[in-house]
Amino acid sequence: MAIFASRYERKLPIDDTEAITCEIATVEEVDGHTCVSLQEYLLRVQRGDSSWNVLRRYNDFNKLHKSLRISGIELPLPGKRIFGNMRPDFIAERKEALQVYINTILMNPILASSLPAKRFVDPESYSQSFHDHAVQHALLCLRNDTVWTLGATMGAIGWRLRKHYFKATTKPPEKSSNKLVKSGSQNQQSKHFAAGSNGGAHSVSIDAGTVDPNAEMVAEWLEYGPDKYVDDKEMNGVLKSLMGLQHPHIESIVLAANTENGCLIIRKFHKHGTLKDVLCMATPKNPFLSKYGNPKGRTALSMKQVATYGKQILETLIFLHSKGYAYGHLHSGNIVIVDDCVKLLDVENYLVGVPAFYRPFFVQHSKIHTIETVDVYCFGHVLFEMAMGYPLQESVVRQITECPEALKSLLESILSKEACKAGLPTLEQLLGHRFFTQYATDSGTTAEKPYFKLSLNAKELLRQAAVKCENRLRDEQKSVKNQKRIVRVQELMSSEEEKRKSKQKAKLEHKQSKLKQQGSLQASNGRLSLAAVTAASTSTVTAGGGLSTADSFNRSDSTPEEPHLAGIKSIMPAAQQSHQVLPASSAPVERQTSTPNIATEDVDAGEDEPTRSALLESICKFNRGSLRKVRSND
Repeated sequence: MAIFASRYERKLPIDDTEAITCEIATVEEVDGHTCVSLQEYLLRVQRGDSSWNVLRRYNDFNKLHKSLRISGIELPLPGKRIFGNMRPDFIAERKEALQVYINTILMNPILASSLPAKRFVDPESYSQSFHDHAVQHALLCLRNDTVWTLGATMGAIGWRLRKHYFKATTKPPEKSSNKLVKSGSQNQQSKHFAAGSNGGAHSVSIDAGTVDPNAEMVAEWLEYGPDKYVDDKEMNGVLKSLMGLQHPHIESIVLAANTENGCLIIRKFHKHGTLKDVLCMATPKNPFLSKYGNPKGRTALSMKQVATYGKQILETLIFLHSKGYAYGHLHSGNIVIVDDCVKLLDVENYLVGVPAFYRPFFVQHSKIHTIETVDVYCFGHVLFEMAMGYPLQESVVRQITECPEALKSLLESILSKEACKAGLPTLEQLLGHRFFTQYATDSGTTAEKPYFKLSLNAKELLRQAAVKCENRLRDEQKSVKNQKRIVRVQELMSSEEEKRKSKQKAKLEHKQSKLKQQGSLQASNGRLSLAAVTAASTSTVTAGGGLSTADSFNRSDSTPEEPHLAGIKSIMPAAQQSHQVLPASSAPVERQTSTPNIATEDVDAGEDEPTRSALLESICKFNRGSLRKVRSND
C-alpha cells in the first residue's frame, strides 16, 4: 500500500440489512446550542438497540430526493416555499410531511439499502468512501498475481454497499529473452491452483489457460460481515476448497484472494444478467436503483420453468448441506440461467459472513433460526418471484391467487403465517412435493459431476461458524420481538392515555352542560316566580273591580313593599275577599303623597258593603314609606 494512501479504519461490522426507524422533531436547542433557524429538524434514529440523533435541514432532504430520483419511485417530498417558511405552523406542517417522506424511504427495501439513504440517517457509519477502499484492497490482492489485473469499475450494479465490481482482464505476456523451462510438477500445479502471499494478501487462482478467452470476467471485492467467524489464517484453506468446487448448478470461482478486511473473487460475468434482470427486463450493467426501483416491465416464468429451476436449486442446496456447507444467500439476484440450467452465484458469501438479502424478513420469525430453514425460507421467496413475476414485499404471503393448486400448496407450506409459526419443511421434503412431480422436467445428465471436498478441520470450523451465526440470529430475533412488544405497550399506553383524556373531556363537557342546565332552570324559575307574583297582583286588582288608567299610573310609583301587601291580600279569608268588588258608581281612590289620611268621595256611609270595599282598597294601596311622625295636638 502506498505511503500516502488513506488508512482504512475498520470498525465493528455493521449489519446493513438491519431495519432503521427515524422520528423527526423540530428543535430549538441541541446540546446547549440554540438553532439558527426553525427549519432545522432533529432526526431520532434507531437501529436495533442503538440510537442516535442527526440534525438535518430541508435542503438535505432535497439533496436526498435528487439522489433517489434515479430509482423512478414517486416520493412525497413537500415543496419548497420562499415566503412564509419561518412561520411555526408551516414548520409543523412540513415536519409531518417530511416524516411521511422518510418513512416511505425506510419502508422500501430497495431505497432503504441505498447508500444515499444510509448516509442520510447514519452519516457516521457511512460517510467513508467505500469505493476508494475497495480499489486499494483489490489492488493489494492482485499485487503479485501474474495472471489477472484490475480494470475499470462497473458501478453500483449490486445491492450491497460494501461490495464493488470491477472488470478483470488478463495481463499481457512478459517479454523476456531468457526462457525458463518448467518442471513437470510446476506444470501440473499450474493446471489447478497458484497460491502465494501478496504482502498480507493470500490468493488462490486457476490458470488463465483454462478460462474461455472470449468470456468477460468480473472481479468482486466484498468486505467481511458480522457473521464472519473463520480466522484469516484458515480462510485461505477454505477458499481453496471453494476453488475446487464443481457442480453443474454452481458458477465456478476463477480467483479467490483475501486480506484482513475482505475477500476478492474473480468469476465469469454473464452478459444477459441474473434471474432478477430477466424478470424485471433490466439491463445488467445499469445501477441497482434504476434497474429494480421501478422496473419498466415485469414478466413471470412458465410453470414448467418454475418447477424445473426450483428443482435444480433444491438439488444444489441439498448437495451443499450434505458437505457441511450452507448457502444462506439465495435470491433472484444470485441466480443465472444458462442454456435452461440454473447456476448459483456468490457461494463464498456464507464464508465471508455478510447478511442475507431476506434477513429483514426471516428475523421476524423465531422458528427460522437454523441455516437450513433460512435456505428453505429464501427458496420460497425465489419460487414466488419466478411464478408471479414480482417479489414478495412482506415476510409472509397473505393470499395466493392465479396459480395452480400444487404451487399454491407449496408456497403456503413455506411463506404462510401459519407455516412460519409452526415450522418450515426440510429441503428433502420440498423436493418430494407433488408440484415438481407434475411440472418439472428432467434436465438431463451433464458431463460435470458434483465435487466438493472439505478437510475435517474446515468442516469443524464451518460447523462452529454455523452455530455462532444461529446464535446471533436468535439474539436478533429476541431483540426484534422485544421491540415489537415495547411498541405494542407504547401504543396501548397511548391509547389508554387517549381514553383517559377523552373520559376527562367528556366529564368536563357533562359538568359544563349540567351547570348550564342549572343556570337556565334558575333563570326560568326566577321568571316564573316573578310572573306568578305579577299574576297574583293582577288577579287581585281584577277581583276588586279593576283599576282605572290613573290608578295604574299611580301604582307604578309604589314601593317594593306593595307586593308584600298583595300577598297579605291574597291570604285573606275568602269571605272577606268576596266583598271587595266596588260598585260601578264608586269613585277611584287616590294615594295621598303628603299625608296618610285617605279621603274618599261620593261614598254612601249608610251602605256597609261599599264602605268595606273602599277600606280594603285603601289598605292595599297604603304606602308605608310615606308615613312620618306628626305631633299630636292632643
